[in-house]
Amino acid sequence: NSTDTLRQLPDTMSHRKFEAPRHGSLGFLPRKRTKKHRGKIRHFPKDDATVATHLTAFMGYKAGMTHVVRDVVRPGSKLDKQESLEAVTIIETPPITVVGIVGYIETPKGLRTLTTD
Repeated sequence: NSTDTLRQLPDTMSHRKFEAPRHGSLGFLPRKRTKKHRGKIRHFPKDDATVATHLTAFMGYKAGMTHVVRDVVRPGSKLDKQESLEAVTIIETPPITVVGIVGYIETPKGLRTLTTD
């Protein structure tokens, strides 16, 4: 009977959402090779005037991931004094060459670059 097969369809079919869910986030589209291979340093630590001048950022590239076995020292935890397998990120930090230094001066409108004019 054709009516019997129609009654059975809802049991055998499912929604595409469950049969073939998407692979990956739409926020990362379009998937293509980057134009700039050098990353940007977007956030710097708050400036502390009491500390001497020092390097506040350093470039690094994510080279991959691996795992390590480490001893857990967490008193009160079930894992205390046991070995744990954890994922780690490998960051490659090539040698840097200082190309320039920028000085800033405080103005009523905020910080601006210090010039030699």
